[in-house]
Parts: sequence; C-alpha cells; structure tokens
Amino acid sequence: MNRSDREARLQRAKVLGRIAYRHLYCCEIVGVLTYEGEEKHLYQLDEDGLAAELIVPFRPQALPFEFSRIQIRAAGRKVFEIRWDGAKNFKLVTYEPGDWQRTLLDWPEPIPLD
Repeated sequence: MNRSDREARLQRAKVLGRIAYRHLYCCEIVGVLTYEGEEKHLYQLDEDGLAAELIVPFRPQALPFEFSRIQIRAAGRKVFEIRWDGAKNFKLVTYEPGDWQRTLLDWPEPIPLD
C-alpha cells in the first residue's frame, strides 16, 4: 500500500471514529474498569448489528499518555479499533472495510443525554 493510500485509509478511519465517538459518548457509562493498569469509563452501544465500545480515562484531567479506545464488532468479529491519547498520538489498530461502515454512516445524529 503506497503512502497516499495509507493516508486516505487513515482519514476514513478518523471519520468513522468521530461518528462512533459521538454516538458512544452520548450513551450512559456502563461501568469503570481497569484496562492495562489504568482506570477507564466504559461506554457500550449495540445497534443495527454493530457492537461498539468506548473506553476513556476515568479522570477528567488524564495524563497525556493515558489512552482512549474505540472498538467496533460486526457479527461478533472485530472490524475496527482505534486508540489515541492526550499527546495527540493516534493509532489505527484494526480496520476491515465492509458493510458495517455504511451502517455506521447511516446512523442519525445522536441526541445527548444531558
């Protein structure tokens, strides 16, 4: 894969990640868990055959190295995972293009729970 293809793939992943983040962050917190030694808030959403999960640092003033993660499963198979931290590091862990992308893109704009 050449550099321009990798960059386009990364940009698509960021768009999908932003959509998933907006929906997940509007959900109620499912719980607090310890993940890789850090306490995290866990948000989950099951909709239209997609199971999505967001973990973010428990503390609002997280240290720059504390990461957040979005993971999406379609039919039980992990098709998407991204990680980022407060230091602006972004990592595309898993990205398998498929019909799940269309499903995610078709989700209506979320309504915050405020």
